[in-house]
Amino acid sequence: MPKLVQSRPPVANSGSSPSPEEIKAQLSAILASPAFLGSKRCQQFLEYVCLRYIAGDLGSLKERSIAIEVFGRSPQTHLGDDTIVRVSAREVRKRLAQYYVTEAGMNSAIVIDLPSGSYVPEVRYESAPLTETVEAIEPAVRPSGAPRWKFAAAAVLLIVLAASGSWLYLRYPSNQNKQAFNSFWLPVLSSNEPMLVAVGHPIVYHASWRAHRLSEQKKPAATIPAQTEIQVAPELLNGSDIIPVKNQYVGYGDLVAANEVSKMLARHNKDVRVRLASSLELSDLRQTQTFLIGAITNRWTMELQSGWRFQFARSGEQLTVIRDTQSNPPVDWAIPAKEDGSTAEDYILVCRVKTPMAGGLQIVVAGLKQFGTEAGGRLVADPEQIGAILRTLEPGWENRNVQLVLHSRVIGNTPTQPEVVAKHLW
Repeated sequence: MPKLVQSRPPVANSGSSPSPEEIKAQLSAILASPAFLGSKRCQQFLEYVCLRYIAGDLGSLKERSIAIEVFGRSPQTHLGDDTIVRVSAREVRKRLAQYYVTEAGMNSAIVIDLPSGSYVPEVRYESAPLTETVEAIEPAVRPSGAPRWKFAAAAVLLIVLAASGSWLYLRYPSNQNKQAFNSFWLPVLSSNEPMLVAVGHPIVYHASWRAHRLSEQKKPAATIPAQTEIQVAPELLNGSDIIPVKNQYVGYGDLVAANEVSKMLARHNKDVRVRLASSLELSDLRQTQTFLIGAITNRWTMELQSGWRFQFARSGEQLTVIRDTQSNPPVDWAIPAKEDGSTAEDYILVCRVKTPMAGGLQIVVAGLKQFGTEAGGRLVADPEQIGAILRTLEPGWENRNVQLVLHSRVIGNTPTQPEVVAKHLW
């Protein structure tokens, strides 16, 4: 009869703690694994806490320290509202669990864990996984009396186990998110052409040289004049002191969105071409898939939106709003107007549409302010964020036009992860 023998190969140094070199090697393997490659945020989080652990700096493994050092939050951030550290920690724990059920994880001699309720990693040696050996059947030839149905049953069992493995893979929300993310970007990733990234082109107004000279009469010129506010009495200025400057500036939110999507596409070996939208013609949009960044600062966002349900518009108070054109009366999503550009919230329009006028696919990310554009750019480049939203859409969305209206809070000039307030497919 066959005999099943289970054994565990011995693990070196099983009575001590892993060395810093061993921990770093295991950390590198985890960060390079499929479980972590899809989330730069989780990679940065795990790397930070592990390196602080190795350095013995456990005092820095607090929520506020991680918020500042890893996610760039200000020291004044209200962590009761901004949950990025807690959310990221939960995601890291989930991804670590996914890694350690893979073949590479199960064969790892070292386990890195992040216990619930703590940001201090737990690092330990782990026994190697069970290995199975089967002694040869004696005699080597199956006895004639052995029933054939047992071998057929074994074959069926193997098939069922393989199928259940795929089913279990898809049960993980993270894997489902990634699958939805891939479907969202598939037309771009499968195209032979580079993606065209069309950035908004805001008009920036400079003060005239005359205004600068008037200001310097009251206050000496600073070492870096462009970083000094002009102080001139309003009655001394006129319209000629405001000089429009075109096609020389890019908004910060637009820059972040372009950078996040470009990095994501680079990880998929996809090239991009970045251009100011003002320099593009309709023929450029017809030749490739296009990523349009910005609303009223991007001429093509405004020109192509005529057939969309959700559109950018001007309200009676001269505010830019996102308008639901199919509601009666129209519903507007707007934020209070402040001349200094600050806001405590923002609304974002994310679209994946094929516009007949342009012909190709357009992916659009645009906030009412720069904060929304920044948050939208991070969202569409992150499989976890956009994938979780896409999974809530009705089946078949992959072959339809998609529009999402989202809302993001702004804390200390940093937008939070957006939440969906409206969606439309056609």
